[in-house]
Amino acid sequence: MTTHVRALMSLGMLSMLLLSSCSAPGTPVNGPSSQSPAPLTSSSSTGQRTGPADSGKPVPTPSQEPTPRQQAEDLVDQLSVEQQAASLVMAGVSATGASNRELKAMKKQGISNVFLRGRSQLSLKQTKAEVGAITKALGPNVPDGLPVGVATDQEGGFVRVLQGAGFTKLPTASKQGQWPEDKLSSEIQQAGEELAEAGINVNLAPVADVVPTKIGAGNAPIGYFGRQYGSTAQEVSSAISTVNDALNKAGVQPVVKHFPGLGRVAKNTDTSSGVTDTVIGAGATDLEPFKEAIRQGKSWVMISNARYTQLDAKNDAPFSQKIITGLLREELGYKGVVISDDLCEAQQVASVPVGQRAVKFVAAGGTVPLCVKSGQAIAMAKALASEAKNDKKFAAQIREAATVILEAKLG
Repeated sequence: MTTHVRALMSLGMLSMLLLSSCSAPGTPVNGPSSQSPAPLTSSSSTGQRTGPADSGKPVPTPSQEPTPRQQAEDLVDQLSVEQQAASLVMAGVSATGASNRELKAMKKQGISNVFLRGRSQLSLKQTKAEVGAITKALGPNVPDGLPVGVATDQEGGFVRVLQGAGFTKLPTASKQGQWPEDKLSSEIQQAGEELAEAGINVNLAPVADVVPTKIGAGNAPIGYFGRQYGSTAQEVSSAISTVNDALNKAGVQPVVKHFPGLGRVAKNTDTSSGVTDTVIGAGATDLEPFKEAIRQGKSWVMISNARYTQLDAKNDAPFSQKIITGLLREELGYKGVVISDDLCEAQQVASVPVGQRAVKFVAAGGTVPLCVKSGQAIAMAKALASEAKNDKKFAAQIREAATVILEAKLG
């Protein structure tokens, strides 16, 4: 409830009338491009204006409630550099549960985001118990009671981490893409609700890569496994829009991947080095599904590990300021969480020291460096903090990234 005092003048005499009204809370931010209406709050003694000259009484002025961005900035400023750095890293643990030793080390470092890796035959109920143990251990690392980030890969087909009783057996995205829209929506929402029930709040899906028909299974990372929703940008854009909506309705954060597109390369960056795309440029139709996701404003964006000669011939995508800051953020207008693909076991980036992989990613404009090994994830957090202490510009980038991830958790 807010109270507004309005000065009314009648027949030369001053009278005061007290009105009471209810103001609804601001609409939560569902994605990086949406904005909440600023609701009115009751005014305080510090926000008053002077009333009519002949009354001599102060009249309170309504003030805006802090936006999620402002709240996030306030929270970040309460954290040390080490805590800010650790808040960015997503550390991999087994989908069957993290060991006490892992949890103790991650808690000590300040890690507050985890990725359930591998394959698990645990039931939904059993998974919920394991996730609960993780969030209980790492919860103190997140300010203001915000959630621990718990992610997994539940695309369907061959990429389905959680396979036990209670989890829907989704087919490949190629098959999902052939479903009517209402079926795709209902099936994905059900799968999302299962994740949410298990305590998982981020799904590293959907795949937004376009694999042309002429390439098909010749595309090792996507086409070979049928992970694409279609062979044209229009087909993929339509499907990922539906998937993003469905996961959001289920209370799970979707992540479109792998920007700027991984559908034209021959090799897989997980198992090969020197993986290069020579086709995708700033005007490529492969970007359309990502543009649609940005317009929709409901998903995070994952960066591919490949190199794109038309965009930045000198740097792999996760280390490219031209791709992350220049193309994705500035040209396409994306302001939200940018997460990396795995930066620890991927052969594509193996020549760069582990800690520097995280530093280079954040320096390029990234938010969350993902590492499937918890020990190396801790090394990444330490490297980020060390770099921030020695470089004021980088420290500002760490603060900004920490603000973005906390704003997402506030939403």
